[in-house]
Amino acid sequence: MRNFKILTWAFLSLIVFNINGQIDRSKAPKPDKAPPINLGEPQRFELENGLKVFLVEDHKLPKIAMNLTIDKDPHMENGHVGLAEMMGDMMSAGTKTRTKAEIDEAIDFVGASLYTFSSGFYFNCLTKHVESVTEIASDILLNPAFPKEELEKKRKRSLSGLKSIKTSPDAISSRVEKVLKYGESHPYGQIQKKSDIENISIELCEDYYNTYFKPDNGYLVIVGDVSISDAKVLSNKYFGSWTSGEVPNYTYDLPIKPKGVNVSFVHKPGAVQSLIKIFYPVEYEIGAENTAQINVMSNIFGGAFSSYLNANLREDKGYTYGSRGRVRSDRFVRSFSCSASVRNEVTDSSVQQMLNEMNRIKNELVDSSDLERIKNNMIGDFALSLENQQTIARYALNTEIYNLPTNYYRDMLDKVQAVTKEMVKEAANSYIDPANCHILVVGNKEIAENLIQFDSDGKIDYYDHNAEPVKMNAKPLPKGLTADIVINNSLMAQTSSNSMDKARAKLKKIKSYKKFMTAEIEAQGQTFKMSRTESFLSPSYYKAETNAMGMTVQSQVVNASSGGEQNMQTGKKTLNEEERLEIIKNARLDKDLLYKENGDVLDLTGIEAAMGEDCYVIKRTNSKGDESTEFYSIDSGLLIQLTKSETMGPEGSSPVVTIIQFTDFKDYDGIKLPSKQSMNAGGQNIDFILTSMKLNEKLKSKDFIWEE
Repeated sequence: MRNFKILTWAFLSLIVFNINGQIDRSKAPKPDKAPPINLGEPQRFELENGLKVFLVEDHKLPKIAMNLTIDKDPHMENGHVGLAEMMGDMMSAGTKTRTKAEIDEAIDFVGASLYTFSSGFYFNCLTKHVESVTEIASDILLNPAFPKEELEKKRKRSLSGLKSIKTSPDAISSRVEKVLKYGESHPYGQIQKKSDIENISIELCEDYYNTYFKPDNGYLVIVGDVSISDAKVLSNKYFGSWTSGEVPNYTYDLPIKPKGVNVSFVHKPGAVQSLIKIFYPVEYEIGAENTAQINVMSNIFGGAFSSYLNANLREDKGYTYGSRGRVRSDRFVRSFSCSASVRNEVTDSSVQQMLNEMNRIKNELVDSSDLERIKNNMIGDFALSLENQQTIARYALNTEIYNLPTNYYRDMLDKVQAVTKEMVKEAANSYIDPANCHILVVGNKEIAENLIQFDSDGKIDYYDHNAEPVKMNAKPLPKGLTADIVINNSLMAQTSSNSMDKARAKLKKIKSYKKFMTAEIEAQGQTFKMSRTESFLSPSYYKAETNAMGMTVQSQVVNASSGGEQNMQTGKKTLNEEERLEIIKNARLDKDLLYKENGDVLDLTGIEAAMGEDCYVIKRTNSKGDESTEFYSIDSGLLIQLTKSETMGPEGSSPVVTIIQFTDFKDYDGIKLPSKQSMNAGGQNIDFILTSMKLNEKLKSKDFIWEE
């Protein structure tokens, strides 16, 4: 059998080779007339309560999907931003007759999927189970219980997710972009903070549901193996009792484009890359006559892989792995944006190239071959999307909600095909504006000054991850202060000593320790408990073991002459001498007494805020060239935050920033140590609690034997 498969593969490869050999790939295929669009016409009816129902029949497979959407205006959520999202999530957390566990069990039993969101629900199932699943969906929609215990679980997860934002350049830039683009008086300009999550209550969830969830502004889309008569029976049976009512309407002024170029910066300590965004609001209506040429222009500029932006920054300059940009729209606001993640040292060059490409598409006619390639790709993608019945249903819903012409999607390909080079340039001059835009960069402050050249006023606005304005280096360092002094003050604070001689003596007395930590990890909606035990024996013995879900997931053993680690995912590994020395160095409580001997170089860079405190900031570079940023509280002298960047993935292609915060300092036999360490790495937040710390334990070298 194996030989047969090999021969078959070889035969097919030969056929493919011969076919390819007959194709001239130096020439792009000539564009043909757009294929006719077979856009299935959804069937539509309306219940007595005002619920509008759309049906797209598809009997190829015995499957049905239902999507309920509540069409409501965005509105301000002052003091409880995220309420709508939380309420939507809570709808499936239990009804007046079912617990969340019972709902999940019933859905899993029939192999269906169902989820709720801020504007409705979605489910899919086999045709034979549609009655039972629709009944559950109806119960969730009409009788949500909003159980308090489920709210607390979701609140905890939301707070944990909020903590991870400060390590994610994408999340940071998204938050700041909202405020800059829309303003804090617009619903789209609201960003969620800790107090918002804490303020959300069961009463607010109930009030939101009772205010906005009415059938009058509801749309039920059914796709799949069901007839119009059965769809009417299902809809009336399970949603016909839904009580209608008026829903509030809101209007807001359109966001205003900046006058000139405004450069904003968010400092992310330890960042080895900069995330660049250029953006501003634009004015045009969904369904406008020039929509096709706007979309073609957007794809030429930055929407396609072969776009101007990507060809320049990725293919030509090698600044980034990818750059994208386009004009985007929804029902209420429209905007232009483009972005790229680049190396620190090419940040200003990348901004310049992005502006150059914006000017290029405004001032130059696109090459004919580029235009035809983009149009062909768009036509192919659009035609392919129609194979999905959900797409057809979405188009039908868009036509209704946005009041589009009935032939809007049917004529789309012809409109795309009709776009000329001149029309692309016309669209670019209407919607691409490099002279009036926001430039936002999230990265290391060391490169910020290079961006002043782009700002119309010659200044940079600085923000934190919550989009709050901040001043960089507003407070000068005291005269004569050095990194050595900051470190010495920290050691004296740690040992409650009034001199370095006493601090050194106390630390040198520590010959061993054993500590035990616990943690909880939120992942995939579940909480996992974890524990870690660490032991150290001077001068060169160390052992650590991490357990989770009843098993050892990672262990390390280091002694004077050997050592290694066992990882659940990567297996067993013997550590070399350099790796062993690094582990021992970091395990010592007196390591800062020896930083010069260890080859560390310290640079006192300034005063910055961390965890609500003013801190002296030290950049530490170890003997291998790895950098970390340390924040020492001016008030206490203690190290309260550590930031470091490590590269992961193929050839170190993915930088991961780790932030560790040290809080709740307690005295352990005369040594102040943090009883809580909050670590955020790659968006994952973990709080380690120090439950036991014993100094000068009677440990023996035989306890630190590595068995290869």
